[in-house]
Amino acid sequence: MPKKIIHQISLSDIGGVQRSFALYFSYSLEKSDFHHQIYSMHDLIDIFINLKDHHVNLNKSIIQKIKFLYLLFSKNYIIHFYNNLGSNSVNKLLNIIPSSNIIFHERGSAWNAKDSNIKTYKDNSLKANIILANSNASKVMLIKKFGIDENKIKVIYNGFLSKTRNFLPKNINRYSEKICIGYVGRLDTPKGVHVLINSAKHLLKYDFFIAGKGALENELKKLAKSCKNIHFLGSVKDPLEFILKMDIIVVPSIREPLGNAIIEAGYCKKPVIASNIDGIPEIITNGFNGILIDPDREISINKVPNEAVTIPVAVIDPIKLDLKKPKEIDSFKLSDSIIFLASNPNTRELYGKNLYKTVKEKFNIEDYYENLEKVYKEF
Repeated sequence: MPKKIIHQISLSDIGGVQRSFALYFSYSLEKSDFHHQIYSMHDLIDIFINLKDHHVNLNKSIIQKIKFLYLLFSKNYIIHFYNNLGSNSVNKLLNIIPSSNIIFHERGSAWNAKDSNIKTYKDNSLKANIILANSNASKVMLIKKFGIDENKIKVIYNGFLSKTRNFLPKNINRYSEKICIGYVGRLDTPKGVHVLINSAKHLLKYDFFIAGKGALENELKKLAKSCKNIHFLGSVKDPLEFILKMDIIVVPSIREPLGNAIIEAGYCKKPVIASNIDGIPEIITNGFNGILIDPDREISINKVPNEAVTIPVAVIDPIKLDLKKPKEIDSFKLSDSIIFLASNPNTRELYGKNLYKTVKEKFNIEDYYENLEKVYKEF
């Protein structure tokens, strides 16, 4: 009898991890040889309500909590934890319940971990059958920072849209007739949005659109105050529709385990300017399907709210494949890159087409699904 897959992931917020998981889960319900179910500690937000028949909120029932303990113990279930390799509560559970079918999936939380978490990461890794990483950068982080056995880690790139079917919205109305520069993602410390705003202040002939919410939203709006070419849109219902309205997408991250916004931009055939850090160059090749800028400036975020994500202690050098001090990209270099692409429509089109080919080949939902099915079948 095929084992059943229990996905332990929170869908109470929306981010790259949650969006890509929801796409995969819906796809797996149609295709998979396994039965899949979602367990979390929170209710679903509205955007994921279509998954409600497959979701269990552990906090709503003591019976469900007891059942989850049984699932951990049973050999007929595979428990797939997302971004929980450093979880102390999961560690306590696994120290009590002898479990034999455990997957930990690293999707970026390792960058936020403190030195005090290293022991938990190492201990949980010993209890896992396999550790999945969403990029080679994530694998390097787990090895270099936490000392996890590299033979236990398998890299599986995130899958988004189909390589055979087109899911993109049609009949898109642009926000502006000017060149539109876009950012989509959380407004938080690791994302470097302040650098984009500093660039926008010098590029008044272009319109800049920032989609997303987060802990730094108020500070970023203060930074952009009086700049009529900078527009904050809040959370957008469909990031793909937002991207399609842009001419250029900017990902000025201080740290980025992979870069889901880049993948989505690729599916929309839009050129990307991004930081040359962590997993980003696993998607973008400078001068072929986008522009990479080396982070070489000290981080200039002055006021960080308590609820914001802390600046990581280390990021991954994509050339040396080792840990290094995090920095931000130069806003003037970003401005120069924006001017270059804005002034060269043929290059924008070429980079967009090349990025589309890259993401269609490496980050499609079919390959992601097949790779996970192979992992499950090995148990």
